[in-house]
Amino acid sequence: MDTHIWDKKHNFKVVAGGQYEDYRTTDLSVKKNDLLSKDLSSFTVAQGETTVGHDISAYRTLGYFARVNYDYEGKYLAEISGRWDGTSKFASKDRWGFFPSASIGWRMSSEKFWNKLLPVVNNAKFRFSVGSLGNQQVNNYAYFDQIYTDNKMSYTFDGLNKAYYASVSSPLSSSLTWETVSTYNWGLDLGFLDSKLTLTADIYIRDTKDMLTHSITLPSVFGATTPKENCADLRTNGWELYIGWQDKFNLAGKPFHYNVSATIGDYKSKITKFNNPDKLISDYYEGMTLGEIWGYKVAGLFATDEEAAAYQAKINDKAVNGRVYSSKKDNHLMAGDVKFMDLDGDNVISEGSGTVADPGDKRIIGNSLPRYSYSFRLGADWNGIDFNAFFQGVGKRNWYPTTYAYDFWGPYSFPSLSFIHKDFTDNVWSEDNQGAYFPRPRGYASYSGGALGVVNDRYLQNAAYLRLKNLTVGYTIPISKKIINSLRVYFTAENLFYWSPLKKYCKTVDPEMIYASSYNSGSGVGYSYSKSFSFGLDIKF
Repeated sequence: MDTHIWDKKHNFKVVAGGQYEDYRTTDLSVKKNDLLSKDLSSFTVAQGETTVGHDISAYRTLGYFARVNYDYEGKYLAEISGRWDGTSKFASKDRWGFFPSASIGWRMSSEKFWNKLLPVVNNAKFRFSVGSLGNQQVNNYAYFDQIYTDNKMSYTFDGLNKAYYASVSSPLSSSLTWETVSTYNWGLDLGFLDSKLTLTADIYIRDTKDMLTHSITLPSVFGATTPKENCADLRTNGWELYIGWQDKFNLAGKPFHYNVSATIGDYKSKITKFNNPDKLISDYYEGMTLGEIWGYKVAGLFATDEEAAAYQAKINDKAVNGRVYSSKKDNHLMAGDVKFMDLDGDNVISEGSGTVADPGDKRIIGNSLPRYSYSFRLGADWNGIDFNAFFQGVGKRNWYPTTYAYDFWGPYSFPSLSFIHKDFTDNVWSEDNQGAYFPRPRGYASYSGGALGVVNDRYLQNAAYLRLKNLTVGYTIPISKKIINSLRVYFTAENLFYWSPLKKYCKTVDPEMIYASSYNSGSGVGYSYSKSFSFGLDIKF
């Protein structure tokens, strides 16, 4: 509903509505082994036991919302809105939440005192907003006690019937409810030189209250995983900046239009509340920066066997080099092995008590979250020819390859690998290659107890990157417009190339795929973005 009053200077707009969602899934599976013939994929010709699986899941949401907008001559702007949301994922006493929002804006360039500045700064607007949203990302039945039954036991009774078993669910939270995300945003929009140059800047604070996450880590003797609870608070501080320029000039008697724009942003999130009084670094703790990587410092590789022996006689490094000492051959440190630094001076390489106050020889060596995300566009058109390019990247990000990152670790992860990249072998230590990046070859060194299986700063990777995401070149053919209004042919290429410091030691791991994997997060073995090329014809009648 729109209402104009007071000489149409005041403008109101009111919107109200509701939302209902009913989500249901039913999964049915049937399994039978021992086919009589591989060419006949039918249950009727299989001799094994038939296993049937059936799963039903459902949840509902119901919400009401309203929004009121007001502006005065397009100069002073305000908006108030609110949502009242309910979900079946929480118990009846905790399933409803109210999430209000408000914003104001002031177009300073519409004020009389700005008239002298208009030839230079033709548009100036200040914005402020505060708003909240709810998050219900938990299991559909997270507040129910559940009993699971199955017959997938490894033994039978009387040689005929498999044993059924039942197990109860892990402990449940007594009061799961909405996670609330509140954002405070300050923004400034500027246009210069008749908006040839535009600039948009935003600074924001995002507070996440009652964050849905696991509670404090329990001792292993407890025998169950910790449940999700509303047990943490998180504060994120961030900023975003956009700058763009567009103009034209004559080239060979034809107008040449061009534009260039760039965006960049950064954020940092800190835990402000979590029940971890000892501040164990293996869990959330108050003051923790999200994504921080704790690891050991490395002084390089041993240059000689004598240096390694002197180190071993003084330093107990079994916590990080246990696989060396347990091997049947060469079960002592040698030239080319990793030399860990004893930062706390106790002659033992360890994580101490595993707390912020006593991390032993561990330190914060990096952060796994992307920092300084950026992009820029280039565009031009002249005499029917058009060109557009889009680049995107991350300025700072760290990655420590996991045990199964075989594209990075090669035979240190899987000694039986039949294919090893030459650029990898050129970087492996040997008596003739003592300046190599990778240490002396030792099988399974990237596994638990191996020197590469513990996070350290020598093999922490810089996963920053720049990628050409899209390139398009087109030509609009001049034609008479009796039947066809326009005819354009174009060529588009996607993911043409990328640059990353990660390529220095591993050319096959895509920096956008380092935390993507179907079986081991962080292994970097996910499929990278494929290059694609396409030609097209755009006809408008």
